[in-house]
Amino acid sequence: MTLIAESRIARAAGALLAAGAILSAATACGADVSGHPVRQASDASALDVGNYPIKPRVVPHAKTLKQARTREAQRLADFVALPSEADPAYTDDDIGLSQHLVLNQKGMGKLVINDTFDDVAKDLVAGWQTAMATKSDPNGQTKQLHMAVLEFPSAAIAADVGPTLEHDDFTYNVDNVAVGLPNHPDGKAHWRPAISSIGSWTVHDRYVVFIKLVDDTTAPDLPALVSQTEHMIDTELPLLDKFTPTPSDQIMNIDMDPDGLLGRTLPTNPDFPLRADPDGVYTGRGATSGMQSGDLDFLKTGDLDLIAFGDGGVFRSRTAKGALALWQDDQPSTHLTSTQRMDDPPKGLNARIECYSDLTEQGATIMNLCVMQVDRYLVQTAAKNVQDLYQKTAAQYILLTAA
Repeated sequence: MTLIAESRIARAAGALLAAGAILSAATACGADVSGHPVRQASDASALDVGNYPIKPRVVPHAKTLKQARTREAQRLADFVALPSEADPAYTDDDIGLSQHLVLNQKGMGKLVINDTFDDVAKDLVAGWQTAMATKSDPNGQTKQLHMAVLEFPSAAIAADVGPTLEHDDFTYNVDNVAVGLPNHPDGKAHWRPAISSIGSWTVHDRYVVFIKLVDDTTAPDLPALVSQTEHMIDTELPLLDKFTPTPSDQIMNIDMDPDGLLGRTLPTNPDFPLRADPDGVYTGRGATSGMQSGDLDFLKTGDLDLIAFGDGGVFRSRTAKGALALWQDDQPSTHLTSTQRMDDPPKGLNARIECYSDLTEQGATIMNLCVMQVDRYLVQTAAKNVQDLYQKTAAQYILLTAA
């Protein structure tokens, strides 16, 4: 089984799980929701929550600069375009289990192969990367597009960093040849004529946008590579114009939990994290980290205004009607695959809930999962142990429904 299940909401939250898919399952319960929800509260004292917390926590402001930068990167993530927004041919996640968060050269992974990044980008505030690939062609080849957006304290700093990073990237290999970007003459790019790939660094205000495009499906075609790179740049820059960065002198005052949803989401178990990225909240694109599809329709279908990831995922709609629409559109039992087995959901929860096991081809259990819709929320939980899953799900239910 791949990392991500087949329904849209599952694909959008694919990075939630480091070991299996999320979504698909068995029976549903709870009254239909229209307008204001009518739900008889469950008896919390009768629910088995194990050692999981059931009282909302107050997430304080950042205690360290790293925490503050991480939160700024999560804010930025909602304004970092997906490759599929530039070209719908990009359908598959191409970042795997790596972090999308970029705070240093390590966060860039194999995208930056020179060793000067940390020195050149020493003033980096925060960064976020996305990566997607096309479906394999008959020869098993794909086209991959990786993009990282780096935020700096000022436009002046970014204007110095961008060209320097391009220079160091360019000179790393003697076969590299400089390439012009006609529609972005201030951008810097390079390629190796014998290889169908191109790398570019583009400065935009206080941001530096790095794009690496590799096309294994065709012979090297520089005009095509340039055109595709510029189209991705044109898709990204308008989004950055809409982003309001946190002033550098206010970074330690950044709100780690706007509206308190993260405090009502189970925190990640550090011994068994489900995601590569740190816990956090998003308002849009950032929630699609690691998705297999570039479909953003779930945001509109569910009328979502906030998504939190911790030891599970919580998708909050502006209305109960929106949450119900999301459930109906992506009801797990309608997306069951050959390597998934329906399981009974935990009892005592007045919510729509379905659970299943994700299996190997040989039938061994990889992960047990539940998806639940209650009031304005769609919830996803996962655990290798069924009792642990039930306890976790019950605790998350209480966190969201308790007064």
